[in-house]
Amino acid sequence: MTKAAQLWDIDKKRAFFRAYIQRETSLDQASADKLAEALTKAVNMMRVWEMPAPVEHVQAARPTPHASPAAGKSRSKLSAAETGAGASQPDAAAPFDPYAFSAMVVLAKTGKDGLLKRLAEIKSVEHLKAFADAQHLAVAPSLKKLDDLRKAIVAATEQRLADRKAAAS
Repeated sequence: MTKAAQLWDIDKKRAFFRAYIQRETSLDQASADKLAEALTKAVNMMRVWEMPAPVEHVQAARPTPHASPAAGKSRSKLSAAETGAGASQPDAAAPFDPYAFSAMVVLAKTGKDGLLKRLAEIKSVEHLKAFADAQHLAVAPSLKKLDDLRKAIVAATEQRLADRKAAAS
Protein backbone atom coordinates (compact mmCIF):
# COMPACT_ATOMS: atom_id res chain seq x y z
CA MET A 1 0.00 0.00 0.00
CA THR A 2 1.52 3.27 -1.05
CA LYS A 3 -0.60 5.58 1.03
CA ALA A 4 -1.75 5.26 4.57
CA ALA A 5 -5.24 3.93 5.20
CA GLN A 6 -7.21 4.67 8.33
CA LEU A 7 -8.92 1.74 9.99
CA TRP A 8 -11.93 2.56 12.17
CA ASP A 9 -14.03 -0.57 11.71
CA ILE A 10 -13.53 -3.02 14.58
CA ASP A 11 -13.62 -6.07 12.28
CA LYS A 12 -10.92 -4.63 10.00
CA LYS A 13 -8.73 -3.76 13.00
CA ARG A 14 -9.21 -7.26 14.42
CA ALA A 15 -8.32 -8.85 11.07
CA PHE A 16 -5.26 -6.61 10.76
CA PHE A 17 -3.97 -7.48 14.24
CA ARG A 18 -4.70 -11.19 13.84
CA ALA A 19 -2.88 -11.42 10.49
CA TYR A 20 0.03 -9.30 11.65
CA ILE A 21 0.51 -11.23 14.90
CA GLN A 22 0.38 -14.57 13.12
CA ARG A 23 2.83 -13.37 10.49
CA GLU A 24 5.35 -11.86 12.89
CA THR A 25 5.21 -14.13 15.94
CA SER A 26 5.24 -17.82 16.73
CA LEU A 27 2.22 -17.68 19.05
CA ASP A 28 -0.38 -20.43 18.86
CA GLN A 29 -3.82 -19.63 17.39
CA ALA A 30 -5.56 -19.10 20.76
CA SER A 31 -2.87 -16.74 22.08
CA ALA A 32 -2.76 -14.81 18.82
CA ASP A 33 -6.55 -14.38 18.84
CA LYS A 34 -6.52 -13.27 22.48
CA LEU A 35 -3.79 -10.70 21.81
CA ALA A 36 -5.52 -9.47 18.65
CA GLU A 37 -8.78 -9.01 20.56
CA ALA A 38 -7.04 -7.09 23.36
CA LEU A 39 -5.28 -4.80 20.89
CA THR A 40 -8.52 -4.24 18.96
CA LYS A 41 -10.27 -3.07 22.12
CA ALA A 42 -7.35 -0.83 23.10
CA VAL A 43 -7.03 0.98 19.76
CA ASN A 44 -9.65 3.45 18.57
CA MET A 45 -8.26 4.36 15.14
CA MET A 46 -5.24 3.15 13.20
CA ARG A 47 -3.27 4.51 10.27
CA VAL A 48 -1.81 1.60 8.32
CA TRP A 49 0.76 1.67 5.52
CA GLU A 50 0.98 -2.06 4.90
CA MET A 51 -1.89 -4.48 5.19
CA PRO A 52 -0.68 -7.99 6.08
CA ALA A 53 -1.79 -10.97 4.03
CA PRO A 54 -5.06 -12.58 5.14
CA VAL A 55 -4.78 -15.20 7.87
CA GLU A 56 -5.21 -18.13 5.45
CA HIS A 57 -2.12 -17.06 3.44
CA VAL A 58 -0.10 -16.59 6.60
CA GLN A 59 -0.96 -20.03 7.94
CA ALA A 60 -0.15 -21.67 4.60
CA ALA A 61 3.23 -19.92 4.54
CA ARG A 62 4.24 -21.34 7.92
CA PRO A 63 5.98 -24.70 7.83
CA THR A 64 4.26 -27.42 9.79
CA PRO A 65 6.30 -29.37 12.35
CA HIS A 66 6.23 -32.42 10.07
CA ALA A 67 7.31 -30.57 6.92
CA SER A 68 10.89 -30.19 5.84
CA PRO A 69 12.52 -26.72 6.04
CA ALA A 70 12.92 -26.65 2.23
CA ALA A 71 9.18 -27.18 1.75
CA GLY A 72 8.45 -24.32 4.16
CA LYS A 73 10.78 -21.98 2.28
CA SER A 74 9.18 -22.75 -1.07
CA ARG A 75 5.70 -22.18 0.39
CA SER A 76 6.88 -18.93 1.96
CA LYS A 77 8.28 -17.68 -1.36
CA LEU A 78 5.07 -18.68 -3.14
CA SER A 79 2.95 -16.90 -0.56
CA ALA A 80 5.10 -13.76 -0.82
CA ALA A 81 4.80 -13.82 -4.60
CA GLU A 82 1.02 -14.22 -4.36
CA THR A 83 0.80 -11.42 -1.81
CA GLY A 84 2.97 -9.10 -3.89
CA ALA A 85 0.90 -9.73 -7.01
CA GLY A 86 -2.34 -9.23 -5.11
CA ALA A 87 -1.16 -6.02 -3.49
CA SER A 88 -0.21 -4.35 -6.76
CA GLN A 89 -3.51 -5.10 -8.51
CA PRO A 90 -5.69 -2.71 -6.45
CA ASP A 91 -3.21 0.15 -6.99
CA ALA A 92 -3.20 -0.39 -10.75
CA ALA A 93 -6.99 -0.71 -10.92
CA ALA A 94 -7.71 2.26 -8.65
CA PRO A 95 -8.96 5.30 -10.57
CA PHE A 96 -7.21 8.63 -10.21
CA ASP A 97 -8.62 10.81 -7.43
CA PRO A 98 -7.93 14.53 -8.00
CA TYR A 99 -9.13 15.23 -4.45
CA ALA A 100 -6.69 12.82 -2.76
CA PHE A 101 -4.86 15.79 -1.25
CA SER A 102 -5.25 19.54 -1.19
CA ALA A 103 -2.53 21.46 -3.01
CA MET A 104 -3.20 24.46 -0.76
CA VAL A 105 -2.77 22.48 2.45
CA VAL A 106 0.36 20.68 1.24
CA LEU A 107 1.94 23.98 0.15
CA ALA A 108 1.05 25.68 3.43
CA LYS A 109 2.36 22.83 5.60
CA THR A 110 5.34 21.45 3.68
CA GLY A 111 6.22 24.23 1.26
CA LYS A 112 7.05 24.21 -2.41
CA ASP A 113 9.31 21.14 -2.21
CA GLY A 114 6.65 19.13 -0.38
CA LEU A 115 4.05 19.98 -3.01
CA LEU A 116 6.46 19.06 -5.80
CA LYS A 117 7.07 15.68 -4.12
CA ARG A 118 3.33 15.02 -3.89
CA LEU A 119 2.84 16.07 -7.51
CA ALA A 120 5.69 13.76 -8.56
CA GLU A 121 3.47 10.84 -7.51
CA ILE A 122 1.12 11.77 -10.37
CA LYS A 123 2.62 10.28 -13.53
CA SER A 124 0.13 11.37 -16.20
CA VAL A 125 -0.38 14.73 -17.92
CA GLU A 126 -4.13 14.09 -18.03
CA HIS A 127 -4.20 13.37 -14.31
CA LEU A 128 -2.22 16.52 -13.52
CA LYS A 129 -4.63 18.59 -15.62
CA ALA A 130 -7.60 16.96 -13.89
CA PHE A 131 -5.96 17.67 -10.53
CA ALA A 132 -5.44 21.35 -11.40
CA ASP A 133 -9.01 21.67 -12.64
CA ALA A 134 -10.47 19.97 -9.56
CA GLN A 135 -8.38 22.14 -7.22
CA HIS A 136 -9.38 25.33 -9.10
CA LEU A 137 -5.82 26.14 -10.12
CA ALA A 138 -5.31 28.24 -13.25
CA VAL A 139 -2.91 26.32 -15.50
CA ALA A 140 -2.28 26.98 -19.19
CA PRO A 141 -3.95 24.25 -21.27
CA SER A 142 -1.06 24.34 -23.75
CA LEU A 143 1.38 22.70 -21.29
CA LYS A 144 2.27 19.14 -22.33
CA LYS A 145 5.37 18.20 -20.27
CA LEU A 146 4.98 16.73 -16.80
CA ASP A 147 7.65 18.95 -15.21
CA ASP A 148 6.26 22.13 -16.75
CA LEU A 149 2.77 21.22 -15.61
CA ARG A 150 3.95 20.47 -12.06
CA LYS A 151 5.78 23.82 -11.89
CA ALA A 152 2.69 25.61 -13.20
CA ILE A 153 0.51 23.91 -10.58
CA VAL A 154 2.93 24.97 -7.82
CA ALA A 155 2.98 28.55 -9.13
CA ALA A 156 -0.82 28.65 -9.35
CA THR A 157 -1.12 27.26 -5.83
CA GLU A 158 1.35 29.84 -4.51
CA GLN A 159 -0.64 32.61 -6.22
CA ARG A 160 -3.93 31.32 -4.85
CA LEU A 161 -2.47 31.13 -1.34
CA ALA A 162 -1.11 34.68 -1.65
CA ASP A 163 -4.52 35.90 -2.85
CA ARG A 164 -6.23 34.30 0.14
CA LYS A 165 -3.75 35.87 2.56
CA ALA A 166 -4.22 39.28 0.94
CA ALA A 167 -8.00 38.97 1.11
CA ALA A 168 -7.83 38.02 4.78
CA SER A 169 -5.80 41.09 5.75
